[in-house]
Amino acid sequence: MALLASVTAFAPSCDGDIATPPLPAISVPTIQSACTAEVSPGPAPIRRLTRQEYDRTIRDLVKDDSHPAAELGAEEEGLGFSNNAQALVTSSALVEKYMLAAEGISTRLSTELTRVTGYSCDPGAQGEDVCAGRFVDAFGPRAYRRALTSSERDALMGVFGQGRVLGATDASPFIAGLQLVIQAVLQSPDFLYRVEMNEQLTDFEIANRLSYLLWGTMPDEALLTAAGAGHLKTAAEIEREAKRLLAAPNARATAGEFHRQWLDYDRVHNVSKAASAFPSWSSAIPAMMERETAAFIEHVIFEGEGTWDALLTAPYSMMNEPLAAYYGVPASNAGSAFQKVAVDPTQRAGLLSQGSLMTINAHSNQTSPVHRGKLIRESFLCDVLAPPPKDVEINVPDPKPGSTARERFAQHSSNAACSGCHALMDPLGFPFEKIDGAGVYRSMDGDKPIDDSGEVNASDVPGAFHGVPGLARKLTASAQARRCYVKQWFRFAYGRGETAQDACSLERLDEQFVKNGRDIRALMLSLTQTDAFLHRKVGP
Repeated sequence: MALLASVTAFAPSCDGDIATPPLPAISVPTIQSACTAEVSPGPAPIRRLTRQEYDRTIRDLVKDDSHPAAELGAEEEGLGFSNNAQALVTSSALVEKYMLAAEGISTRLSTELTRVTGYSCDPGAQGEDVCAGRFVDAFGPRAYRRALTSSERDALMGVFGQGRVLGATDASPFIAGLQLVIQAVLQSPDFLYRVEMNEQLTDFEIANRLSYLLWGTMPDEALLTAAGAGHLKTAAEIEREAKRLLAAPNARATAGEFHRQWLDYDRVHNVSKAASAFPSWSSAIPAMMERETAAFIEHVIFEGEGTWDALLTAPYSMMNEPLAAYYGVPASNAGSAFQKVAVDPTQRAGLLSQGSLMTINAHSNQTSPVHRGKLIRESFLCDVLAPPPKDVEINVPDPKPGSTARERFAQHSSNAACSGCHALMDPLGFPFEKIDGAGVYRSMDGDKPIDDSGEVNASDVPGAFHGVPGLARKLTASAQARRCYVKQWFRFAYGRGETAQDACSLERLDEQFVKNGRDIRALMLSLTQTDAFLHRKVGP
């Protein structure tokens, strides 16, 4: 039964015990001279749950781990992230898929309602309406992530009555009624969207903002209890709950998801390499490279140094023995487990030399200084590069014996139509040349030594450097790169792009990031203390 007709009206244009080091002391940002005393939260669009948020919410709501969102289709993206509110439109096809997902979930739930909701009632002894009311009272508030209004409760009881009358061939009338309630709730805008209507955020709305920012799923019982008790009204109360959430395994998944989407490194699964150019490449390599990058990021943030600097410069990665052997890196006793493995700090540096990033930013038969330089410009410096002129024919030069990539791509500097943008990209891409197109370190390109010199142009850290480690040091010294990282987190955390109204929130986030030693978990905590998080602007 299609119950989502009203959704389109809202459409905008881990479990387990893991030891985590304690968070550093965080001070709530104070008004700076560059900011006015007036609260400036920026826009607050209504946000639809992403496929990942939908799966996690269903998992935590009813203990259904079947990943029903896999049938919802590809996620729209904006500014590189799948949770951008402006991109998450709701089509009639998606409405139908939500209906089918809700029907499947309700069918699976019908035999285990007590286990998944805590609901327990005997309709034969206590009456079907009484038991249906108890189910609505247990299920509705958790699904809507707030208290039900009396009119909402009455409406759901009406749905139960309708389902009971209609019945079902494979369920009793009572179960059929509850199934229809579940379907109605799971197709409601109050479940599928994070609905905020007023300028003054309620405690439940703050709880939702907190949980979806830090966990990517619905609030847990402790957070809903705090909201119900009115204990999420001050910045200090919100910070206390945020610290609790950050100490849980779900926060690791969220930090990992941000970096995966920011760098798009899981594209490595779609990569193919020419055997003639990269004979050691195999179909088993991409999955190991993706695992390496995810494990490296998690280790740096939650077990290691925890900082932006370490993310870029760490002289280690996370590898198993087969991947280390592929790279030619000593990794004794690693076996099949991914462990911390030291790398030569003159050859590799943290995130920048990850095999996944090097592989996806390369061609099938050679490296790509252009793609690698573009990665630094756009993802690490937040520069917006113009597309190539329409009348320019793009031909990747074929590798030729006796020529290096630097020589083959030299035409970019001599072609007036190309030189403007390529002067920004190529000098940042050539320093990666000692890591080949399949992620393996080398010192020769064919029979010629590799020149890995580079230069940063049009940045706050101009000048020459050598190799990936030299570039990493440049980026850690760059306020532009640091602010870009903060801006990327802003976009991911709030599900939208930055506006002029967000200048103060971004400034305070950057100031706190510096004050806290560029600690990434501290940055995640600071994201819960800005005007953009604590307040909502009412507008079109």
